[in-house]
Amino acid sequence: MTGYSIRKINDKELIDVYKHIKKDFAPDEYAPYEVLYHQVQNGEQEGMILCKDEQDVAYAICAGSSPNGFVLISLLAVYEQFRCQGIGSVFLNKLGSKYSNKSGIIVEVEKPEESSSKEERDCRKKRIEFYKKAGFCLIPNIDYSIWDVPMHLMAMPLSVPIESINETIGNIMYEIYLQLMGKRYIHKLKFSRQQLRLEKWKYYF
Repeated sequence: MTGYSIRKINDKELIDVYKHIKKDFAPDEYAPYEVLYHQVQNGEQEGMILCKDEQDVAYAICAGSSPNGFVLISLLAVYEQFRCQGIGSVFLNKLGSKYSNKSGIIVEVEKPEESSSKEERDCRKKRIEFYKKAGFCLIPNIDYSIWDVPMHLMAMPLSVPIESINETIGNIMYEIYLQLMGKRYIHKLKFSRQQLRLEKWKYYF
């Protein structure tokens, strides 16, 4: 990781980064510019840039001001000309170091099983594998959606064990989005635990 560093996005850069966000993500995956700008100004979210030898190569938008101590990576992308070089993994490693005093880092990934095409399904599977290789664990046995988009949740434990995150993930996400969206829109977050089916075994003697 020689030559890599991260820095905060300044106010003047945010509009340029937002142009990349519009190219890199579907419209339902990011907030309007005015909302994002307000969140950054208020410290509810922060933009981060990964630099290699003083050249910008990737960006991320992170929500890390929740009192529960967790960071949600809202958006993360490598600039197109630098993709397929392992830069995304470097960025996650750097973010892990930056937030090492936090409880953990969380990402949302769209469910492969909800895909409308094989290409989209394969892309989502690759995204999950990418985060797994970076140290994230898939949160099991939950149904979760935000703005009516079904998602998987994945977490990288930092100072809190993954078992604790699994048990409290519903409250964690509620607190993060309550701060981001307020009471007016918090109903757009849906979370429930799946009921595990216990097989009934019959023993014959």
